[in-house]
Amino acid sequence: MSELVIDLARISAVVFDTDGVVTDTARGHAAAWKHVFDAFLRGRSRPFDIRDDYLRHVDGRPRLDGIRTFLASRGITLPEGSPDDEPGAPTVHGLGLAKDQIFVAQVDKYGVAAFPATVALLHELRRRGARTGAVSPSLHGRKLVNSAGLSHLFDVLIDGNDAALMNLPGMPEPALFLEAARRLDLPADKIAVVAAALPGIEAGRKGGFGLVVGVAGEGGGPGEPRDRGAEVVVTGLGEIEVRGRVLPLTT
Repeated sequence: MSELVIDLARISAVVFDTDGVVTDTARGHAAAWKHVFDAFLRGRSRPFDIRDDYLRHVDGRPRLDGIRTFLASRGITLPEGSPDDEPGAPTVHGLGLAKDQIFVAQVDKYGVAAFPATVALLHELRRRGARTGAVSPSLHGRKLVNSAGLSHLFDVLIDGNDAALMNLPGMPEPALFLEAARRLDLPADKIAVVAAALPGIEAGRKGGFGLVVGVAGEGGGPGEPRDRGAEVVVTGLGEIEVRGRVLPLTT
């Protein structure tokens, strides 16, 4: 198969990791994290790097896992706290609640934009008879897809609420993608995974999916996505060509 082709002779469905691939929300997440972490780190450590720290420690992970992973990179541990903590309290839950509050306010004020190339690819996949899914570790994944007006383009949609109800581990474990495969009633090797976050790319590799497409970030190259398991690396989904099956015409 040509490197930039999804061949529907061997791939029956495509599952998208939502943030940074379907919805243009990664920058909003990163900005909210920087606001919260910088307030907490003042007097403790250097500020949160909105690119490197976000991509390496937070992007693609469930919210609380991202907090633990980032703080560990600075040699900081915090008590877990509870969901009843005040937003911004010096606990894992407190920082998570503060970030959630900021991010939701951004979404409510400005809405959610979808990447036009992704929307075009979704329409082409469905025109040709492929099934589609969206996966997000965020508790707001379903809300974001609905806000972008894209829910009708997905056969299955799984977010952090589903993960919590089913006790599924977060990325880089492949459980969310494998649950999408289960709901699509397809084996993993018949499904392509598309992800921008490095944990999502790694999850696609671990899950044994038929194709793992990595979307490189702004200014990023193919090196690290390939190291994590991406077979194809693109800077935008407009580079992907779909070939193969087309639904029969109906009257």
